[in-house]
Amino acid sequence: METIIDEFCNYRREKKQVSENTLLAYRSDLQRLVSYMRENGIPSFAQVTETQLNSFILLTERRGLKAASVVRLVSSIHTFFDYLAKRGYIKEDPAERLKAPKAEQAVQEIISVEELERLFEMPDLSGPKGMRDRAMLEVLYATGIRLNSLLKLTMSQLQLQYRLLCIREQGEERVLPLGKTACERLEAYLKEARPVLAVPDSDPELVFYNRAGGMMTRQGFFKRITMYAEKAGLPNITPRVLRNSMITHLMSNGASYAGVHQLLGTKRLSAAMNYQKQTQSIPELYRQAHPRA
Repeated sequence: METIIDEFCNYRREKKQVSENTLLAYRSDLQRLVSYMRENGIPSFAQVTETQLNSFILLTERRGLKAASVVRLVSSIHTFFDYLAKRGYIKEDPAERLKAPKAEQAVQEIISVEELERLFEMPDLSGPKGMRDRAMLEVLYATGIRLNSLLKLTMSQLQLQYRLLCIREQGEERVLPLGKTACERLEAYLKEARPVLAVPDSDPELVFYNRAGGMMTRQGFFKRITMYAEKAGLPNITPRVLRNSMITHLMSNGASYAGVHQLLGTKRLSAAMNYQKQTQSIPELYRQAHPRA
């Protein structure tokens, strides 16, 4: 069983480009499952049933595993057994209907870097919509721009060769760092997916197309991000959660209050923020503090 787990983790590393922290979480969760299987005489993953997986989840809750960890555990099991089914190791996926505890379905204001990585893994990069969605999520988290600005983003606003994005929000023009990961996902989308989604009368300046070749609506994007959050075993997530998380992750990595607010274009700073001297340039702050720079 360990060999299959190793194969799965190698696949996630090489094909899905997940982080080492995410791989460690997968291994921890799957080793917990393997221990349960051995305790109950289940010889292989092919022998695992839906009932046994439900029993396993209930057992982990009774043993005091935190609700957030149980949610992550369910997400890991979903991803793992989906991989086993697609690779032909099992005939049917016993985790297909496995659900996380209902108590975790409230909107969460901030998610960790690890949870963020799980969310970003959910879009299917083998299709144009998945490539589009991953690029949109990366840009949101990379820049902290508002959803309307993302949906209306134009080709002339992109300066990918410099890893920059030029936007106008609340009457103010700003130049924002994009970060390596966001640029890579954008370049892949523009090259492989955007031409597929475009139709003859599509606006040639619009960056992100919906399936009809027009601009995606707020409701359409919310539907997509909610679907990915559910697949990842996370509470409901909104663009504001990604923005709040970006702020938290920047500051936890040493960025100043004033620097973050300058980056995000916030005009109103508290008294505590006003007197704090900003010594870093925005590009320097971004490179040093953003997790995906």
